[in-house]
Amino acid sequence: MSRGRRISRVKYKIPSEKISKRYLREWDSKTLFHSPERFPKLNRSELFNRAGPICIDIGCGTGEFTNALAAQNPDQDYLGIEISRRAIYHAVHQAARYHLENILYLKADFKLLGPLFSQSSLITVYLNFPDPNYGGENRRKHRLFTPQFLDLMHNALILGGTIQVVTDQKTFLNDMLEIAESDHRFAKTHPDRYLKTFSPPEKTRFQIAWEKFERPVYRFILTKNL
Repeated sequence: MSRGRRISRVKYKIPSEKISKRYLREWDSKTLFHSPERFPKLNRSELFNRAGPICIDIGCGTGEFTNALAAQNPDQDYLGIEISRRAIYHAVHQAARYHLENILYLKADFKLLGPLFSQSSLITVYLNFPDPNYGGENRRKHRLFTPQFLDLMHNALILGGTIQVVTDQKTFLNDMLEIAESDHRFAKTHPDRYLKTFSPPEKTRFQIAWEKFERPVYRFILTKNL
């Protein structure tokens, strides 16, 4: 089952004005592209009015994983980024239901957010089940994990900050590892080339779906070492 079809099964429920004000930011792609200076920087001071680095979940989907992390780590702030309005509305409702105080959700195209990341503003980056964009070069060019992505994350992460990547696609995994292993600014935190286990505090809808079909899940973790 495709990622799009799984998201489309989520109930479309618009959050109230109160919930939206507390948990949700929706940034227009056209304005982001032409006038990124009109938006706040993606750092803890601008988003949470506190000092220190934050964690981000890129393509957070319906938020089960992100909300669980925020609930387990109340002293750390989390930003979930998702382009699907249906998915992020679900995540926002869930955050409100749990009365979380350390999380925000941003409905935006991640590829347009580059100018808004501050230097050394992130401690952890999660990229769970990114779209492999199979189907030829025209599709693959839309992948998120690229050398340019690592350039952006190297600037935004603190020294020792990490990037965790999870996928169910072995070929895609190898493509990403080839990029990661050629970048000397990052090192893997584990001796094996990749990890075959992933037991988060709360599984994403995608992980639950793939495990029902007994599809393996692969993972690797990078740390900024330069």
